[in-house]
Amino acid sequence: MAMRAARGLSILILLFFAWANVLAWSSAAQAAEARRIATTDNSDYFGFDLRSDQNVTIDQCKTTCLGDPACRAFTYNKKAKWCFLKSDYNQLKTFNGAVAGKVVNIDGDPDIGAPPELAFFPNWMADQAQQYRNKLLGPAYDKPTEGMAALLNAAEQAVLTGDHRSAMLKYEAAVSVLPDDGQLWLNLARETLAVQPAASTSEASTLPANGTSAAFNAYKLS
Repeated sequence: MAMRAARGLSILILLFFAWANVLAWSSAAQAAEARRIATTDNSDYFGFDLRSDQNVTIDQCKTTCLGDPACRAFTYNKKAKWCFLKSDYNQLKTFNGAVAGKVVNIDGDPDIGAPPELAFFPNWMADQAQQYRNKLLGPAYDKPTEGMAALLNAAEQAVLTGDHRSAMLKYEAAVSVLPDDGQLWLNLARETLAVQPAASTSEASTLPANGTSAAFNAYKLS
């Protein structure tokens, strides 16, 4: 009975968040979307090299990346004034004296602050959602070797073919790289709840729990 109730709550939460996501997408679609660069000091997006430019400033590096549709990220060596453009990106690596940048899309909507607390959501489920997030970000989780574009493409292809388990795993991997992306958490919740639990396993309880946790994490980032 408790298991059925948990799955029912998972689906209810997911439907609520999915509807909120539709409204947000509709609003964003009406706004002029722009690309910008988000940077992190003393860091490097390792691999996925597209090409490099020497003797340039970091602003020139940003402009070059934004002007190239194939560029998704870069690493800029401040001492050498060397800009390494990237076709994709994955985990940030520590690199003193370098600046890592990635292309992000903004819709121009104002920041309206944190979402309101969910009165019907028990504290133990909120704790469970935090534990799930910590698991995907922790050292025990096998970090993906693919770049974000490859991960998302594989997830979307799996969704199109109805392979919800593969889609779930790809979205988990994507979340481990970009844990503050609410849309990724929402997609993960949707695919997790669509997976058919394997026989003679604990998935009948863990999948609804993970789906609920992913949906809650999506809401917290909305």
